[in-house]
Amino acid sequence: MTESQPPLGESRAEFESAVRPVLPRLYRFCASLCGARDQADDLFQNALLKAYLHAASFEGRSDLGVWLCGIARHEYLEAYRTEARRRSLLDRLVEVCTDALGILPRTELSSPEAAAILSQDTGVLLACLQQLPEEFRTVVVLCDIEEVGYDSVAEILGIPKGTVKSRHARGRARLRDAYERLAAPRVVAEREGST
Repeated sequence: MTESQPPLGESRAEFESAVRPVLPRLYRFCASLCGARDQADDLFQNALLKAYLHAASFEGRSDLGVWLCGIARHEYLEAYRTEARRRSLLDRLVEVCTDALGILPRTELSSPEAAAILSQDTGVLLACLQQLPEEFRTVVVLCDIEEVGYDSVAEILGIPKGTVKSRHARGRARLRDAYERLAAPRVVAEREGST
C-alpha cells in the first residue's frame, strides 16, 4: 500500500479484497447482536454497504475488523430505535382506536391468546387506516396518533380549522366502519369455532 492509496483501495475489488479476511468475524458479531439468522444477514449486508460507502473515512489507524464491527453496531442500534418508534406508533394507534373510536375492547395482555388477538387487531387497524383517503388519514394520524391540535393541523395542511375538525370526525367514522367490515368476518368465525 502506497502513501497516496487509501487503506481500503479505490475500487470495489480492492475494498472486497481488504475486507474479505474479517468477514467471518463481522458476521459472527452481527449474529450475536441479532440472534435470528435473517436479521443477522440483513445487518451484515447493511454494515458492508455502509463501510463501502464510507471507505474513505477508514484511515487504517485501527483494526479493520473493529471498524466494521463498530459500523454494524451502529446500524443495529439504529434499526432497534426505528423498530421501537414503529412499535410505539402501533401501540398509540391501538390506544387511540380503543379510547377514541371504541372499536377495540380493552384487553390485558395476560395470556398469549390475548396478545395474539391484539396483534391481529393491530394488523386490521393498519389495513383500515391505509384504506382511508389520504385527506382523512393524515388528519386522523396527526390529531389522534401524534396528538397535534386542530390549529396546528390546520397550519400544517394549509386548510381552515373547521375543515380539519370535519375531516377528523369523518376520518374516525370511516376508520370505525372499515374496522367493523374487516373485523366482523373474523369475529363470526371465532364465535362459530368456539361452539
